[in-house]
Amino acid sequence: MSTAFSLEGLLRLRRLQKDQAAAEVAQARNRAADTLRRKRQARDLLSLTEIEHGSVDTVHSIAAARASSASMLADLTALEEDQRVEVERARVAHAAAHGKALGLEKLEARHGEASALAALRADQIVIDEVSARAWHLAQGEVTP
Repeated sequence: MSTAFSLEGLLRLRRLQKDQAAAEVAQARNRAADTLRRKRQARDLLSLTEIEHGSVDTVHSIAAARASSASMLADLTALEEDQRVEVERARVAHAAAHGKALGLEKLEARHGEASALAALRADQIVIDEVSARAWHLAQGEVTP
């Protein structure tokens, strides 16, 4: 007869925490990828802008647009670094949650093995008793 794993509730909680941490890593990576995509688009936009020799107002407008785009690119670069840090923080949190769950999973496996071994021992005891009784009956030592 096997007993229930006494830390099952805690193990379930640790697995939920690990899953939540994995989801946070995925979300952080998605945000970082989105920022990288936006940064590449801004960089491509800056490289495609050509200044035509036109009026002074046109040149000033184009220069202002380029300055604004360059500022946006700098902001995206800063955001990219922040998100890189966030991805690393989420990855470390996931690794910690995984480690906590892994320890309990190993305990659960050992508990399962011990329960199975105890059940096999109990079965063997019953088999030995039946066999011994049958042998003694065959020898005429015990009455049925």
